[in-house]
Amino acid sequence: MILKTINLSKSFGSRKAVDNLSLTIPEGSVFGFLGPNGSGKSTTIRMMTDLIRPDAGEVFIQGKSVQQNHQKALVNVGSFIERADFYKHLSAKTNLEMLARMDGKGFDNIPVVLERVGLSDRANDKVKHYSHGMRQRLGIAQALLAKPKLLILDEPTNGLDPQGMKKIRNLLRELNNEGITIFISSHLLDEVQKICSHVAIIHLGQLIISGKMDELISESELFTTELRVNPLEKAKSILESQDWIHKCDERHGSLFVNVSPGKISEITTLLIQNECKVNAIIPKTSLEDLYLSKTESTESHT
Repeated sequence: MILKTINLSKSFGSRKAVDNLSLTIPEGSVFGFLGPNGSGKSTTIRMMTDLIRPDAGEVFIQGKSVQQNHQKALVNVGSFIERADFYKHLSAKTNLEMLARMDGKGFDNIPVVLERVGLSDRANDKVKHYSHGMRQRLGIAQALLAKPKLLILDEPTNGLDPQGMKKIRNLLRELNNEGITIFISSHLLDEVQKICSHVAIIHLGQLIISGKMDELISESELFTTELRVNPLEKAKSILESQDWIHKCDERHGSLFVNVSPGKISEITTLLIQNECKVNAIIPKTSLEDLYLSKTESTESHT
């Protein structure tokens, strides 16, 4: 495990932001860190990178304690937290030179990281002329200056258009293929499912579930199933009247139904009994199903 947190806790006044959180991040993984707003994601990342100190617990990176041995633990870590914050009146290259100088590093790696994130041709442009997506990629370039083995990213695709998200996604895949472990916090579930091999979900500062993406999704308590059925409106009315069907939406001429795994065959029987023709049943299980089933069940017990 390249990163491990043990019983990590942090409070702000009477509010417990992170509560006894233990995580293990396998080396070589792309690890998605999910949770609703206010669930403790950013606080956890700030403790991982020693920007704030935990009230209790400890973070280990490559076996070294971040709290006890900050410099050695973080030497192979690059991070980009919350937003790309640069001097806008200076060029990208000058910003990176200033950051390298502050960290006691040379400038040799600056052309390399700018090339890596696709900004070489704009290296001498002032950051104020950069688009939001370019600033996000510059933030990743800054994180790569340390030649990291572990990259910690907090909402790197936040506010990007689909093209910008695709560029970041492709970049992260390439970096992971080169051997960099990536820990990524995000609220964009579809993006996380596309790129991550592992995932953890926290809620109210507590770990709800953690493990390999494919295994967790297959064990989800809710499944989304696409139904191609005629007549559509009649089928929708029948399904919406059933209390064991959690959601039934019409999109692009199909019905998308949320049910527990054991109920899928009952849908077919119900529709046929009511003289509806079922043309296709297509499982569409997603990270969103897993996320909603876990966070909603947690909320129902609080």
